[in-house]
Amino acid sequence: MSVQGLVSVICIAFNHEKWIEDTLNSVIAQDYQQVELIIVDNGSSDLSSALIQKWKNGAQTKMPVKVFLKTKSEGYCALFNEMLEMVNGEFVIDLSGDDQLLPSHIRQSVSRLNEHSDAAFSFSDAWIVTEQGDKSTFYSRDKAGDLSSAVQDNWLYELLIRRNHICAPTVVIRTELLRQEGGYDASLSYEDFDVQLRLSRKYPAVFSDHIGVVKQKHLASLSATQYQRYQSLMLPSTLQVCRKVQSMNQVASENSALRERVMFELKHALWSANFEVAEGFVHLGTELKISGAKFLIYKLWLWARLDLSALYVRLRG
Repeated sequence: MSVQGLVSVICIAFNHEKWIEDTLNSVIAQDYQQVELIIVDNGSSDLSSALIQKWKNGAQTKMPVKVFLKTKSEGYCALFNEMLEMVNGEFVIDLSGDDQLLPSHIRQSVSRLNEHSDAAFSFSDAWIVTEQGDKSTFYSRDKAGDLSSAVQDNWLYELLIRRNHICAPTVVIRTELLRQEGGYDASLSYEDFDVQLRLSRKYPAVFSDHIGVVKQKHLASLSATQYQRYQSLMLPSTLQVCRKVQSMNQVASENSALRERVMFELKHALWSANFEVAEGFVHLGTELKISGAKFLIYKLWLWARLDLSALYVRLRG
């Protein structure tokens, strides 16, 4: 039975020695009192494990803290599910060891969820910080800090198929609904695209207009390897999720959204020379009855196995 109002933060670190102490400090600095913290080092080869132990021994907090140090790296989604079984909170946060929560994030997110009892999860804005120190918000804001345009929430399923609309580290999920959905899909290399779609298929979501998280954007982050040349770990999972979407779709506009997503992912699979997964996207596109000159060009590109990935890397900077 979940404890009402309690928020469980699952922080999984992997080679995050540069950030992990700031990440953990950001959790205990929350201005919301009902929080428990579960920390996992996922077999890091750097000093993350030692720093976590040092932090735990010196932490000045009454917050319940559990630490698990894995000797070998495990699949992220399966590891998260293992920790999900241990949480006591009504709400759960999946926090990477290189991101930080801003002090009022949990309070404001829980407040929004309490206002919208039918919502499966809340999400907010975030600061995106590059290795060079450049800083920008996930959603466009004017000089006064106000949103340049309204952020869509409520029923998001079709929108999420079309494009990435949510900054994953900002999400706060109702634990019981996530458990009912079976947690994360352990066969996938990453979780957010799939779990957001599965939840938004059945439930509304709610946006909280605050900047709640600092997300680090660096070359070692999983998102940076999304379209890695030749051997993307994420693209096969994206194809798998698109297959799921095909089975979940109910109306024509959702299939139209999926066709848009397939063309986008196929383009990047071809540019990055991930030809095997590109073939899977072509098959899916054919099933979805995608037509037109662009799709024909993509099929010819796949047939020729034209490797432009070196140019792709230069263009992406």
